[in-house]
Amino acid sequence: MSKMQVVCGGQSLWIVLLFTSLQLWGRLSASASTAAPLPPPTLYIHSRSKCATVVACRTPAGHRGDKFMLFRENREKVDSRELQSSAEEVLFTVRVSEWDSVQLFCCLYLEQGSPYSPFSPYLNLETPKDTAPACWLPPPVLSVNPPGGVVKRGDTLSFTCSAPVPSGSHSRPSHGEPLTFFLLGAGERTGPPPVVLEPRSSRGSSPEPQPGVFSVGPVSGGEEGGYKCIYQVTRGSLVNSSVSNVVQITITDALPVPTLVLQQQTDAWRLRCTGPPAYPGAVFSLYLAGSNVPVATQRAANHQVTFQVPVQDTPMASYQCQYNVQLGSQWTKSERSLPLAVTRGFPDPSETDLPAVDWPLVLGSFSAGVLFLAVVALVVVVSHRKVKAVAEEKKRRQEAQFWTKVHAKDHVVDLTLRRTSFPTQEWESLDSTTETASRSPLWNAHSTFTTPIH
Repeated sequence: MSKMQVVCGGQSLWIVLLFTSLQLWGRLSASASTAAPLPPPTLYIHSRSKCATVVACRTPAGHRGDKFMLFRENREKVDSRELQSSAEEVLFTVRVSEWDSVQLFCCLYLEQGSPYSPFSPYLNLETPKDTAPACWLPPPVLSVNPPGGVVKRGDTLSFTCSAPVPSGSHSRPSHGEPLTFFLLGAGERTGPPPVVLEPRSSRGSSPEPQPGVFSVGPVSGGEEGGYKCIYQVTRGSLVNSSVSNVVQITITDALPVPTLVLQQQTDAWRLRCTGPPAYPGAVFSLYLAGSNVPVATQRAANHQVTFQVPVQDTPMASYQCQYNVQLGSQWTKSERSLPLAVTRGFPDPSETDLPAVDWPLVLGSFSAGVLFLAVVALVVVVSHRKVKAVAEEKKRRQEAQFWTKVHAKDHVVDLTLRRTSFPTQEWESLDSTTETASRSPLWNAHSTFTTPIH
C-alpha cells in the first residue's frame, strides 16, 4: 500500500511539472509573436548649405523612436540623439569634408521595449566642388570686451577674432600662413554695418595663431547690433573661412556721469564740469544740490565748461552739474555729478597765493636737515677728541724735555775720605782757611757742587 502511494505521488509530480512547462512555453511564444522586429527608418536630405547638409532620420508610420544614431558607410558612428520623449524624426548636421567628395550615411532608431531597428538604406551625399574650398577653413571665435557686450554711450568696444589652432587636418590654416581678419556686421542694425579690415599678420614662430583685434568707439548709438568675423588665407587664390559666432552689442541709454571740480584759474576760483569726449558741443548746466532750476547754463566748445562760483547766501553750498546731448532727433540728459561742497569766503588765490603743502617734500627736507645736523655733531665730537689728544701729547713731550734738561745738570761727586796728617803750622793755616770759607757758602741749594774738594 505504501509503494502504491509513492508511485502515484511521483506520477502526479511529473504531470504538474509538464503542465507548468507548457504554460511557460506558451507565454514565451506569445511574447515573441507580439515583439516583431522594427521596420527600418528612412534617411533623406532635409536642407543643404555651402558648408553643411542637414539630414533627417524618420521612423515608419506608427512607430516612434527614443534614440536615433547616424553612421557612415563603414558603420562608423557619426552622431546620436537620445530624446526625453519619443519622436518620429530627428535632424543631424553633416559638415562638408575636404577629402571626401562622396559620402554614404545610414541611420537606425530604438523604440522603448524593442531592440534596435535595422539600418536605413544608404544616403549618398556629394560635396559641390565650387563650395568646398570655403568650407575647408573652420570658423574663428569672436569675443568682445567688456564681456557680455553691454556698454554705455561714450565707451569703447574691443573685438578679438581668433583663428583655430593648427592641427594635422588639412582644413585648418597651416603654421606661419598669413591671415587677414574681417569684422562684419550681422543682422539688423541701427547704423550702417561696419566692415573693418585688420592688416595682414603672420603667426611668426609661434604655433598659436595671432588674433585680429578691432576697436570700435567711442560708442554713440549706431554700433548696437550683432557682429561676426572671418579670416582669409591665400591658397592660389583668396579663400575665406566660415563665419564665426555672432556677438550681440547692447548700448544702454544712460549717459556717462560728468565730474565737477573746484580749480584755480588765473586770479579766481572756477567750477569745471567735464563730460565724455564722445559728445563735444554738449550743453552743460550747473545746479544747487536738491534744486531743479539751473544756476548757470553754457554750451561747451569741446567736452567741458567752467562756471564762475555763484554768490552764496549760506556759509557752505553744494553744487552739481549735468549735460544734455542730441541723439538723433531727441535731447538726452545725463545723470548729475556727485555733489561738490564749496565754502563761502575761501581765500582769493591772487591775495594769498599760498600753494598746497607738499607733505612728501616737507618730510624729505626735515629728514635731510636732521641727517645734516647729526653729521655735523659727529664731526665736532671727533675733532674735539683729536685736538685733546694732540694737546695731551704735546704736554707730555714738554714735560719730558724739561726733565731731560734738569737731569743733564746733575754731577756725581767723589767723596772718598783719605787720612792725611798735618803739622801744627798747617793746622793753623787750615783753620784760617776754614774760617774764610765759612763766610762764603760752598754751594747753592738750587745748584750742584761746582768745585771739587780735595
